[in-house]
Amino acid sequence: MVVALNNSYRFIQKVRLILKIRFFLVAILVSGLAWSATPKKVEKINNPDTQDSRADLEFVASAGNYAITKNAYEESLRAALANGQKDTPELRRAVKEELINRALIAQAAEAEGLADAPEFKDKLAQARQNLLVQAYIEEFFRKEPITEEELRNEYERQKKLLGEGGGATQYQVSQIVVANESEAILLISRLEKGESFAGLARQYSIDASKKDGGLVGWVSPGQLPKALADQIVSYGKGDFTKAPIQVQTGWLIVKVDDKRSGKILSYDSVRKELSKSLSQQYIGEIIRRLRSTAKVVQ
Repeated sequence: MVVALNNSYRFIQKVRLILKIRFFLVAILVSGLAWSATPKKVEKINNPDTQDSRADLEFVASAGNYAITKNAYEESLRAALANGQKDTPELRRAVKEELINRALIAQAAEAEGLADAPEFKDKLAQARQNLLVQAYIEEFFRKEPITEEELRNEYERQKKLLGEGGGATQYQVSQIVVANESEAILLISRLEKGESFAGLARQYSIDASKKDGGLVGWVSPGQLPKALADQIVSYGKGDFTKAPIQVQTGWLIVKVDDKRSGKILSYDSVRKELSKSLSQQYIGEIIRRLRSTAKVVQ
């Protein structure tokens, strides 16, 4: 069962809803989510008279002028467990040691004035923005969870797109979405010279799929924007668009990672993918609503 979006706006909204917060990035770049981005003297933190107003803060270690919060430690531990590691005393010690090491490196960077560099401030702002996006999406689906009925309806809709025979060729595709055409053309020239599509997607794409190297998943031509569908049917494995395609949120470069004969799978076998597909559609609607009420200047 192919689970992808069937119009140009939704196609580029292939957002992986269940994003795992990489605490180690947050610890270095984001204020208040790991240890404080503004260094606090340990003596001050441990002094009841000058303690932070958030009385519920607990600390598991200190490293130089940084105090590592219990929340930071647990967030990092959850990330390790989500990556398949077993919860053992050794893992817990290793996680704490890693946080201590990073705290010390961060302090060394600050001592050299790196935190005042414009490039660092730009990255800090981008990291904060990314986490705010994630928090907004997670809160939306906490309030409006996808129902079983919606999943069933989406399954039937996808079946109709494929056709009951389900014999059409399907394509596993990856994408890079950038803000302007000139950047897209430059990236295509780098791809033609042999650079890694996944590597460029991770570095330059503005779509959430960048964390997976731009991987979107399996689609059939009938589920793609017509401009792309007309091209992709002639692509072989490893081929990519030679000219960028303009879509609502930017300029799109698509690569065919693999091809297969299509077939319709059972509902239970694709339920997780269906949930992702619906999530992506709802996120697309959120973005469309926000853009309709915002003043956007390009």
